[in-house]
Amino acid sequence: MKKILARGGIEFLAVLLGISGSLWIDQNQEIRREKEYQNTILESIYNDIVQTEKFFIESRDLAFRADSIWMDYLSNNWDSMDVDWVATAMSKEKYTVFHAIFFDFREFHPPLSSIEMIMQDGSLKDIKNLEIRKKINKLFKTDLGFILKNVQGEIDMQTNFRNILLTQNDPMLGKILTISQQEMKDNEYNNSQDNIKSVEILKYLQTKNYARTYINLKNRNRYNISDYIQIFKQTLQELKILVEKELEIKK
Repeated sequence: MKKILARGGIEFLAVLLGISGSLWIDQNQEIRREKEYQNTILESIYNDIVQTEKFFIESRDLAFRADSIWMDYLSNNWDSMDVDWVATAMSKEKYTVFHAIFFDFREFHPPLSSIEMIMQDGSLKDIKNLEIRKKINKLFKTDLGFILKNVQGEIDMQTNFRNILLTQNDPMLGKILTISQQEMKDNEYNNSQDNIKSVEILKYLQTKNYARTYINLKNRNRYNISDYIQIFKQTLQELKILVEKELEIKK
């Protein structure tokens, strides 16, 4: 009888160990799958960060800086500036600075498609590192939100300025604003050396108080945008460090 009980006990223990071992294997596999999925998410975030850094270096930093330098100059030298020199110099700038300041605006769309998707589909919760989740929320909801709000303010100002020009009913204004699409293309790629129209436009606008007010307000707003972009960059760098550490990326 004792032998039967002993044998039964051993068989029960073997079954128990088998079940426990199976559960342990399943649990480890689940942990590994979660880790792999999290790494996939983090790798896509890291790619967004790298692409956004390139976005700043190759495009936005240069364009925003050129705009800001000239807006600040115009705001502080509106009455005393040498219009011929200013219009000519602005027209030779890359990134169509003259057009962007008076008749357009700078958009701000950093390549954060993966982060945006993660925020929308709830995948953010699958990132176990709480600091990374907090940093993503700050970057996307707070820092980017402030930038986009102020960019929209610049768009609204530009729209209002354009509407003022439309209501002037001034034949001279209509004449100096006349431009072909080919001329606009040439200006965009700096193929045109004809700065006469830019000089005429600036000379006309210099006589209009509403144009001066527009430049002053746009200059103030651009300062805010630049300030928020610096905060965005700082958060982006902090997020990059956290993700590199989590993915064990060695520089």
